[in-house]
Amino acid sequence: MSYVCSDCVNIESIKKEGVYSSEEKICFYCNKNKVEVIDRNDVIALLSSRFLEAVVPFSECSEHEQGMYFFAHDETLNPSDIFNMIDWLELGSEQLRDDLYCEIEKSLGSEYEDLFVYDDGTLDDGNEYEAKWDTFIRSIHHKHRFFNHNAKTFLDSLFALIHEDGKIIDTVIYELNPNTPIFRARIANTVEERTAIYSDPASQLGAVPTMLAGEQRMTPTGISAFYASDSRETCFSEVRATTGDIVMSAEFRATDTLRLLDLSKLKEVSQMSVCPFDKDFVDKSHKSYFIQRLVFLLSKPASQRKNSVYLETQVIFEYFRTYFSEGIYGIAFNSVQNGMEGMNIALFPEYSKVSSFSYNNKEITGCKEYVNKEFNFYSYSVETGIENNISIKKDEYLRFIDKSILLHHVTAVKTITQDFEVEGHVDE
Repeated sequence: MSYVCSDCVNIESIKKEGVYSSEEKICFYCNKNKVEVIDRNDVIALLSSRFLEAVVPFSECSEHEQGMYFFAHDETLNPSDIFNMIDWLELGSEQLRDDLYCEIEKSLGSEYEDLFVYDDGTLDDGNEYEAKWDTFIRSIHHKHRFFNHNAKTFLDSLFALIHEDGKIIDTVIYELNPNTPIFRARIANTVEERTAIYSDPASQLGAVPTMLAGEQRMTPTGISAFYASDSRETCFSEVRATTGDIVMSAEFRATDTLRLLDLSKLKEVSQMSVCPFDKDFVDKSHKSYFIQRLVFLLSKPASQRKNSVYLETQVIFEYFRTYFSEGIYGIAFNSVQNGMEGMNIALFPEYSKVSSFSYNNKEITGCKEYVNKEFNFYSYSVETGIENNISIKKDEYLRFIDKSILLHHVTAVKTITQDFEVEGHVDE
């Protein structure tokens, strides 16, 4: 019986599986006494079976994929023969690589296909998590909306890579500190709306009262959360004002550093190094690719969805809030409306309260607006009464920034497009 040491195999996932014996043996490949060893035949058989589970013959790919490769010279799939695929993988011993190649060839038989591709979730035949996502959507829409074990099981599996022992990993965290400005905007076309905002900006531009909270991307009717953007321009895109509207915007800041789950960083985490010798290569690869697409799906406006509702994003937001709210205060995500350039944030309801604000620490008794559109002149006159000392309370995580209100008259709404030439073919 011959043995192979962990240095000559040199595959991290195999080392973590506890397959090595702690008995000291001589390694077949490096000829050294090593403590961590495994039977040579066993490890070659294990690596061979794992590799064959991770690949599919290129002949089994769709006609579209084969046509793109052979006729359009599209190298995206990068089909290759077994020897080159094995050669690119990092193994500790070149002789082990050669022995593994021979074992794989023997398992495939004498008439095996020349070209193979990795089953990494990008093939036309489908991604396992695409199908699971469709099942998840159908389940929360048509079966069990509130107490749904299957939905939780799916989300547990999907987001397992972003936390360790229930704590969100630092690599997917965005820290919103008290020095970072965030912005809220609201369409205010009437004098009453504008004077109300200027009279009490913390309340009027903060999270809406629960009794007035409507359907939002992350929260259903009746649940209020604080939504904001990293710039006024992103706010304008999100409120979707039309030409002629008047928009009022203002700056807010956190009272302390708030840790947010940054959905855009899920892409980076999902692009983890996956090895075809990993125990769950196909599952990890499919999950990795799907999560890269999920970030965009979660950010899409309701009007661009098949069912025009936000139920799936609301369930995911509630999932994060329920299981991770002790470590994070909300989520951050790119703005689809702004070409994925700006950032939006949504704080969990329990962290959405804005501290009260008053001008010169006095109660406001009245407010009047003065407008001269010819000279683009807007001003407000606030009447104050008795002193009203205000201090930030423990449950108030946000504050309005004095003198940050701006009034915007929408003069045009532009649509930015990416243009494609159209090639047409007429069959005679």
